[in-house]
Amino acid sequence: MNKIYTITTEGCESCYRLEKLINAALGLTKKEVEVVFEDVKSVDKNWLKRNNVTDFPTTFLIKDNSIKFKFIGTRPAIIIARWIDVRL
Repeated sequence: MNKIYTITTEGCESCYRLEKLINAALGLTKKEVEVVFEDVKSVDKNWLKRNNVTDFPTTFLIKDNSIKFKFIGTRPAIIIARWIDVRL
């Protein structure tokens, strides 16, 4: 199962923008991907520490329950689509 897991925080303008960019990127790829956006307050603190999540938005590309790629902030939809094609 392919998944894009993004950790956001309240009042984050970049987080809002990234959601639109990820949806646009999914329109550019043929991969089937589950997309999850979760507020940092509901994520286990130990998981955040283990995965070095300190800035938002932080996005993980996950394939078969294994983190394949991580990026912080926003990127153009075409770049996100390329990462999806290559990493997932």
